[in-house]
Amino acid sequence: MIKYILLYMLLPFIIVSQSFGDSSTPLALVNGTVIDGTGSEPIEDAVVIIENGNIVTVGTKTENKIPTSVKIINVQGGTIMPGVINTHVHDCYRKFHLQNFLQGGVTTIRDLGSRPELILQDKQLKDNSCARLIAAGPMVTAKNGYPQELINLEVNSPEDAEKKIEKLIDDGADLIKIVIEDIIWGKSWPMLSMQEIKSIVNTAHKNDRLVSAHVTWTKNLKLAIDADVDDVAHMIVEYLPEPYIQEMIKKNIYLVPTLGVYDCLVKRKYMPDYTVPIDNLRRFVRAGGKVALGNDYSGIPCAVDLGMPITEMKLMNEAGMTPMQIIIASTKNAAIVCGLGKNLGTLEGGKIADVIVIDGKPLDDIEVMKNVRVVIHNGELIINNL
Repeated sequence: MIKYILLYMLLPFIIVSQSFGDSSTPLALVNGTVIDGTGSEPIEDAVVIIENGNIVTVGTKTENKIPTSVKIINVQGGTIMPGVINTHVHDCYRKFHLQNFLQGGVTTIRDLGSRPELILQDKQLKDNSCARLIAAGPMVTAKNGYPQELINLEVNSPEDAEKKIEKLIDDGADLIKIVIEDIIWGKSWPMLSMQEIKSIVNTAHKNDRLVSAHVTWTKNLKLAIDADVDDVAHMIVEYLPEPYIQEMIKKNIYLVPTLGVYDCLVKRKYMPDYTVPIDNLRRFVRAGGKVALGNDYSGIPCAVDLGMPITEMKLMNEAGMTPMQIIIASTKNAAIVCGLGKNLGTLEGGKIADVIVIDGKPLDDIEVMKNVRVVIHNGELIINNL
């Protein structure tokens, strides 16, 4: 991961809007179209009722009687959908980042690599002005491995791996991020052995933690698949073999393609083009593979969207994903790879009310996803720009 401090300095200063209420204020969103994140057909002239931080009901106006006690928000024909989830960011244990993600309609982020000591500090970031933070803490690698010393946790045996993963979970890690990588752009380093990888994955799963694997080469993808990781945190840069696609589908391994990484590498002339990752994603999706959205914010040497990851969405669209598939990847599937699928990612009764309103029709043009007008987080109205 490469940190670019100047990028942060050049980002425009954004004043975070004050809340319009709290989660105890019942809300009713009316006069809009619901895309609920499940893949179901949109609901026209919809009503979404929110109370005590949760979604009470979602349906048409004729199906749902609006209680007299609620605050009514007329979304003026906008699109009502779940808050977007970005499943691949780095170095985001800061209110500046979490508030700006939330302002852009991203209600949850998954940090896949930051300094080890920061994992203990996230409790102070849990308020409704911040996007929800799901944190891996450091990236787990071999001794003298992947060259990101400041954010690595090194292990040197299966037994050492088990001990250190247990400690990392005790310290508060929500998931585990492992690096299965030994060479990139002519530079090489030691890599985790298969025994160490399996020890890490088994220890995490024993403690009800998911495992995300940094992989960019075909041979290392095979190790990740055989070890039963839960998601692969990049699209590989070589041809993705069809048997690997089928095995990932069979094992329910999600893919977070981070196509913006390859767009950046092309701009930096490390790659001639990104046609191989694009084609890999196209074939993966056509075969029925499951995709979650992540843009590797702060992990690459190019400006990356802080807030709505619209660039990543457009690249996914270029790879043949439909707007509905992109929305599912950004909501339902993203919640699942965060371990939050039971509570977030779709607009359904009983789930936490993370809801956004888009000005426009994202199923016609995914780029309108950047037009966020309303943000509701944990049932609290954070932004209302209608």
